[in-house]
Amino acid sequence: MIRGVVKITKEGNHYVLFNKRGMVLELSLEEYAVFKKFASRHNFPKQHKEFFNKLCYYEMTDFAGYTPKKVPVEYSQKLLRHNSHKPVFKSPIVAHLGITSACNMSCQYCSIRKPYRQARELSTGEWKKIIKKLVNLGVFQIGFTGGEPTLRKDLVELANYVTSLNCTFNLTTNCWSIEKGLISNLKKAGMRQCQVSLDSHIPEINDKLRAEGSFERVKKTMHLLKEQGITVGVDCVVSRNNLEFIPGLVDWLGKQGVPFLTLIKIKQGDLSLEKFKSLLPDYDSYARLIEQLCNRENNNPCVTLDCGSVSNLEYSLSPDELKQVPIAGCPVGHTLLSVAPNGDMKPCVALSASEFKIGNALTDNLRDIWNNNPCLQALRQVKARVLGSCGECERLDHCRAGCRGIAYSLYQNLWISDYTCKFGGGKNGSESR
Repeated sequence: MIRGVVKITKEGNHYVLFNKRGMVLELSLEEYAVFKKFASRHNFPKQHKEFFNKLCYYEMTDFAGYTPKKVPVEYSQKLLRHNSHKPVFKSPIVAHLGITSACNMSCQYCSIRKPYRQARELSTGEWKKIIKKLVNLGVFQIGFTGGEPTLRKDLVELANYVTSLNCTFNLTTNCWSIEKGLISNLKKAGMRQCQVSLDSHIPEINDKLRAEGSFERVKKTMHLLKEQGITVGVDCVVSRNNLEFIPGLVDWLGKQGVPFLTLIKIKQGDLSLEKFKSLLPDYDSYARLIEQLCNRENNNPCVTLDCGSVSNLEYSLSPDELKQVPIAGCPVGHTLLSVAPNGDMKPCVALSASEFKIGNALTDNLRDIWNNNPCLQALRQVKARVLGSCGECERLDHCRAGCRGIAYSLYQNLWISDYTCKFGGGKNGSESR
């Protein structure tokens, strides 16, 4: 195997490379031939300088004494152009495994606790069987989630098993049970990245939303992860509770040396419908926040938006600017699968109601489900199925009608337009809306 690369798959007329940090890169047949010929050599191949500088920067290979120069990140436009019941990729890229429903916190917007409170938790052997099936399907990265995954005593064993199958993994944790020894063992198992949950840099606000003392646990864990060379990313659930404080969180994370922040628009979880409606950030306020973050001078941390936040991003973008931004809305049915604590599979954690069960990872044929499940096939055609104003919007390709989980929570209709989107009223909004 070439240095840095974990897996290589052929997809039609190109190859897809996956590295240890979770990055994905597509190469044409001609590019792959050059890559295969030179990537494992000791010295930097000067006759293909720009190409191999990019590969080194993406950590797909390395050469003795060579430090790559920064290059623009390239993104696949496949999903943007796609409008078929068939998946963009022949297998999911990422599978999120909720390996336990147990948690030492009680966040109201948790999407796991309510539907799986009484579910039987799978054994180590059963999870290994699921992991092997997912890897054989072609999954490149396993994301360990929960509940709180660190409450599983076999977490390190499961992580080692993933790595033994030439697959990568990451961890999403609330940090309550993290200690130095566990991080060290997970690093030995192959962990390169860890996502920690933090909703505010202000302890009182974060702890009110999650648990008393959780801010200090997160801060300590970030330090321990950095100490052992693990890349730290922060997951922040955005609601009216913390919206105004997020610029301060971004500044604070920059000072802490945290390189990545993901903003996740709140989902219903255990909240009543009325409470959920009251906590959803209004379109303009969230859009102005995103615009402020886009225009800041310091790009540390790098801020990523979840697919439910794309319509808010569009507030700031002209049609020409939009063409230059790598966004394509919801990837459900194309790049990810979600596996619940009892093995049930869902399109994503935002669609966790029982009616969205697409199978069971322990007992069912995963390839057949990925290719032929009616729910996944329908979700892949959301642009053709969505009802109302979203179907007429000039930017439908980019947001794919917003988060279907939020739409379903609000209207009990999977195909209704995202009426939380006020794009028509944004400063660059479509007149047709």
